[in-house]
Amino acid sequence: MKKLGILLASVLVAASAMAGTVKSSSNCGCGIGTMALGEQPDTLISELAATFLNGICGNGTFGITSGTLDCKPTSAVAMNSRVKEYVTANIDQLALDMAMGHGASLNALCDLMNVPAGKRTDITSKLQNNFDKIFTSDKIGADDIVKNMASVLNS
Repeated sequence: MKKLGILLASVLVAASAMAGTVKSSSNCGCGIGTMALGEQPDTLISELAATFLNGICGNGTFGITSGTLDCKPTSAVAMNSRVKEYVTANIDQLALDMAMGHGASLNALCDLMNVPAGKRTDITSKLQNNFDKIFTSDKIGADDIVKNMASVLNS
């Protein structure tokens, strides 16, 4: 255990000594390690130190989920099996609400896709504006609708 502490201290001292202007996160991701080392040149030692600290602290999941610790929140909309089930069960009403750009079934869909309240207007407008790309025919199935929505929303 003492050797691990000495190794960690050595890596931190070496990485801290390398002051630069490039953010040392291109290969090691986001987290406490990347933030602790701050502005460092992209060297093997600085990136290994940041990766080690990010891993030992186990904070990547939290940072990505919350958009903290120098992690950027995801912009993609979640599509899951519950969304497909909902689209299957509510296809007609969803088509009507999507064509209008508002409605209860569209709000419920946003809930299932984990769309924050502040982004719902943007999402529903995008769905309405791309209605023809989502509902490509009268006989389209829920699988294709969900794929088309994901394509429209994540582009």
